[in-house]
Amino acid sequence: MSEDTEVDVEVHEDVTYATRDAGELGLDLFVPAVDDPPLVVYVHGGGWVAETRDNVPEPERYAAEWECAIASVSYRLAAIPDALEDGVEFAIDPANDTPRGVFPDQFVDVKAAIRWLRANADEYGYDATDVAAWGASAGGHLALLAGVVDDVEALAGDAFSEADLEKAVAPDESGAVQAVVDWYGVADLTLVPDDPTDPASLLIGGPKSEHEAAFAQASPVTHVSAETPPVLCMHGRDDTVVPIEHSRVLFDALDEAGVDAALYELHDRNHVWVTGGVEEIESERVAMELLTADPTPAQSITETVHLEEGGSATSLIDGTPPAGPDAIERFLERTLE
Repeated sequence: MSEDTEVDVEVHEDVTYATRDAGELGLDLFVPAVDDPPLVVYVHGGGWVAETRDNVPEPERYAAEWECAIASVSYRLAAIPDALEDGVEFAIDPANDTPRGVFPDQFVDVKAAIRWLRANADEYGYDATDVAAWGASAGGHLALLAGVVDDVEALAGDAFSEADLEKAVAPDESGAVQAVVDWYGVADLTLVPDDPTDPASLLIGGPKSEHEAAFAQASPVTHVSAETPPVLCMHGRDDTVVPIEHSRVLFDALDEAGVDAALYELHDRNHVWVTGGVEEIESERVAMELLTADPTPAQSITETVHLEEGGSATSLIDGTPPAGPDAIERFLERTLE
């Protein structure tokens, strides 16, 4: 990767990667004109029920600056039952025609997109040997889950069957990722309210009290192991949508498992890095601007790097830059070799 931002980027929009019973799923791909750029897969937020893959921070710009291909992917959104519409706080755009489904459909789609991107790397001109997943909020949950569960079928158990997790897209490719960037993601679904109108309840298909096994099985923290790839977390201490406890619980689990990880806690910042209440929250498209505004938000940074006997420590975020594009770039440089 280079500091030179004058890199041409080839843009491929509305590329279909899967056709489901509910409709087609697409992705947008941004490939810098450099030799064999690594791949970053972006998973958008929106409470699993709203927004589209357009909700990504300046992908053409960061594909050029980081010299990474960036793919922003769609996934089946959760449906909102008619009886619950009045109680759901999210504003749903009636023009959003993204297909709908119930978990684990969302996870199946993200893994399918990763496998499709690996299968088509030569055609589009990037290197998919090592892949990073980057997500925000609900997308952070799915990116984390993609990181802690290598093969989609490995999520099968009491809550989800192998039939729920069928690999219909590029089944011979790996769906594993080698690094995760998590912006204020939901790491532990067992921490969410037991409320049928909560977005997590819409995702799973019912409240926590009725689906305890599914809430636990769909939680990234449940699956953390020594094989989990490095993780970079960024979270606002004043987040009223996804409390920072999610990232703290995740970081502790990563540390205990011996996984390299870094956690940025941004002081006085709410969801999507706003300084005010929920009503001021904007889309992820402007989130990076809020991170890099002058003055830079006050923040605390904790990093854990685990050594093999006789080894030496290498920071995931060399020089510990403030939360933002520089920190992400250094993390990608360290993890996507």
